[in-house]
Amino acid sequence: MRRMPPEERRHELVAAAIRVIARQGVAAATTRAITAEAGMPLGAFTYIFGTQDELMTAVIDTVIEQERFAAESRAIDPTSLASAIRSGLEGYIDLLERDPADEIALLELALVARRRDPQGQMRAQWETYYTAAEQVLTYAAEITGNRWTQPVADLARHLVVVVDGITTTWLADGDSDAARRTASFAAAAFAAASAPLGAPTEGSPRADGDR
Repeated sequence: MRRMPPEERRHELVAAAIRVIARQGVAAATTRAITAEAGMPLGAFTYIFGTQDELMTAVIDTVIEQERFAAESRAIDPTSLASAIRSGLEGYIDLLERDPADEIALLELALVARRRDPQGQMRAQWETYYTAAEQVLTYAAEITGNRWTQPVADLARHLVVVVDGITTTWLADGDSDAARRTASFAAAAFAAASAPLGAPTEGSPRADGDR
């Protein structure tokens, strides 16, 4: 086996875990199966990850970061907030089409977490999603010169629900055109909860007509 730095080895093990989970489920993702998938000796796992839970956390963090990066780095259209949100969602759909195994692995991990600890691990996984969604919404508002008129935390939850729906429905029917139509519909709904920077807020003198 060729020598590789620890960070590269970590990346390979995470990628191998995603493939095993997506193909066979979480129960099959033993350290032996993952290292075999990665083409590494069994000892490589304990050298990089102390426990199986640490690896599963790394899988979740890696996939979420890829999703956020896809949403932010695709050719984001800054002409309007609706366009920015739509293009960000389309970036996510591109990622989903390219490698659905990532999302299958996340769903597998979430369901196992829900069975093991109904009020703990799955909730923590979704809290990570909410944080990533807030970052995307904040970025979209910044690059389009807008502000949100509703709490960003509430909007982030809505965005996670939209992405979850797009994901599971696409995994069921593979209809990318329909997924993009959903993205466009959702983007318009999010844009309705925004206003240009500098626009008067509700209840301000200008908003009430007091000049």
